[in-house]
Amino acid sequence: MIKRIFVAVLFLLNSTIVLALGDPSTCPKALPTNNAGFCASFKVAAVCHCTTSGLPAGMCQDMNALYNRMIGLFGSVQKACQYQKDTTTQNCIDSWSCYRSGGKDSQGRLCSSTGNSCK
Repeated sequence: MIKRIFVAVLFLLNSTIVLALGDPSTCPKALPTNNAGFCASFKVAAVCHCTTSGLPAGMCQDMNALYNRMIGLFGSVQKACQYQKDTTTQNCIDSWSCYRSGGKDSQGRLCSSTGNSCK
């Protein structure tokens, strides 16, 4: 219950922060997970969304810290990806999975064209 209230408050704050800081929909989209340029494009997109949400740029540059904050707030990648509205839930999940672990996405495509993680 408290977590739901916290998320609702964050949503309301985020709505007003967007008005003050910028619209996250202006952030670039990451390339497809199987593209060789995926890693760099995903980081640029994630950092942009992080900074437009009001967090300091320094905090947004560390992708591990950003991931941990996301998990701390939402509890799972799936819940975080369901919350965002910039791409499909599955594409969001695939993107985080490819960035952190590599392998294949949900469509069986090699992450970053090599199967390697972005770390």
